[in-house]
Amino acid sequence: MVARVNPFPYPLQNLTELPEHFQLAVQNTLKPNEPVNSILMLPPQPYIRRGGVPLQALLSTSRGLLHLQEIGASGQLPTATYLPGKAFLYAHHTLILLYGRLELSGEVDGSLIHMVVEYNTVGQPFIDAVLRQFLRFTYKWYDSEKTFNPKSNSLLDALEPISFKFMNGLRLYALQPGEQLLGYVFQPRIAQPFLRFFHCPIAPSSLLALTNQAVILIEEDKARGASYGWIITICPRKYVAEVECNPDRDWQTGYVDLQRNGVNKVRKLTLENETALAWKALWAGRNQIET
Repeated sequence: MVARVNPFPYPLQNLTELPEHFQLAVQNTLKPNEPVNSILMLPPQPYIRRGGVPLQALLSTSRGLLHLQEIGASGQLPTATYLPGKAFLYAHHTLILLYGRLELSGEVDGSLIHMVVEYNTVGQPFIDAVLRQFLRFTYKWYDSEKTFNPKSNSLLDALEPISFKFMNGLRLYALQPGEQLLGYVFQPRIAQPFLRFFHCPIAPSSLLALTNQAVILIEEDKARGASYGWIITICPRKYVAEVECNPDRDWQTGYVDLQRNGVNKVRKLTLENETALAWKALWAGRNQIET
C-alpha cells in the first residue's frame, strides 16, 4: 500500500528531515552561526490556484526568515529568499477559503525584497506562529502573555454588530498577542447607481485599524457578489510616514505611505467621504488615544 502524502503544512524537528537539495540551499544561504528555531514544510498544492504551488519550506531563524521553493525537476536547488527581521517593512496576507498567501516585504541595502509563501489554510496555525515570531523583530512587546487587553476587547465587541466577518478577521489574523487596538473605521462596500435600476461596484468592504504597533488594512477580495476571506495588510507604525485621504471623483482614496531608508511603498483604499474624515481624525488623534 502506498502511504498517503500529507498535503497540509507541517513542522519538522531538524534540518536533516528536509530534502537533500533543500538542505544544501540552507547551507548556501544561512550563516553558520545563525540558529534555526523552527522549520515548516509546505507540500505541493496542485489545485489551490491555477498552475499549482510547488514544494516549499519556511525556516524561522534567530535573525529572520528563509523561504525555499522548488523549481524545475526534483533535485535542483530551490530558490531561496532570506528576509532579515530587522529589514521588515510590511506584510500582505491573503486568506480566501483554502488558499493562503503571505507576502512579507522588507528593505535590504536600499531595495525592496519580497518573500511570497503560498499554502493550504488548513495549516494556518503554523503560519500564524511563524508570522508572530517574525513580527517580534519589529514590534515592541509589553505583555505578550495576554491575548487582548480590555480596551481591545471592548472595541472588538463594538465591531461585531457592524461586521462580524471583519471583527473575526481583525481578532483572529491581524492583531498579535499583547497588541492594543486603539480604534478603527469600517467602510461598507461601495456601489454606484447605474441605468436607474442597477448598481456598479466600485470598491469592496474594508476596515482601517490603528494599534499601538501598526496600521492595519483589511479588505474583501471582491467588490461584486459573495466574497470569502480577507486580504490583510500590516504596516508597522514606525515606518508609516504619512496617512492621507485625497478626493477621487465621488469618493476619496486613502493612502498609507511607508518609508524606510529611501524605500517607499504606498497602500491604497477607496473610501466614502465620511469614512475618510473619520480615518483622518483617528490618525490625527493617535497620540492622545495612547496616553
